[in-house]
Amino acid sequence: MAGKFDAPPPLPYEVLDRVLRIAQTDGRLLLFIAGGFALISAYAGDGIGAIVGCCAAGAGAWELHGAGRLRSGISDGTKDLIKSQLLLLLVMLGYVGFQLTHFEPETILSAVTPALKERFTDMGITSDQYLSILKQSYFVGYIAVGLVSLVYQGSLALFYRRSRNAIAQALDDTE
Repeated sequence: MAGKFDAPPPLPYEVLDRVLRIAQTDGRLLLFIAGGFALISAYAGDGIGAIVGCCAAGAGAWELHGAGRLRSGISDGTKDLIKSQLLLLLVMLGYVGFQLTHFEPETILSAVTPALKERFTDMGITSDQYLSILKQSYFVGYIAVGLVSLVYQGSLALFYRRSRNAIAQALDDTE
């Protein structure tokens, strides 16, 4: 039921402006952050992390490419925005799946500082128990990353998809 304070739907050019603003911000952040993680992973000798970072940065570049096409008046740029989000989602879920199936307790234990070991001992937690705690934290952390990626990238792809008609109309009106 419509009330007297309901806002009218946004105009097509407002949708286009919003999509461009979001795509450029998201694409730049993704390119910068994922590129940085790729460099850090490569420096640390983590080949899988470096590849994932490069793929994620590529998804950011693809999103910027789609935004550029929209700025040039090419409505097919929306397809690039959608596909970039789906690529990023695929990359993230693949990385999460890889990490969940390749758990290495030695790596986790090497990251435990003597101060943290002492804290566990003070709380009455043995080394076997804190390994179990760290393993659970590892799995919960990666599952959370997968779920956040699913929600964020899925929602953004859906937003871009739902904006296609308004974008096409805005670009048609500018001709």
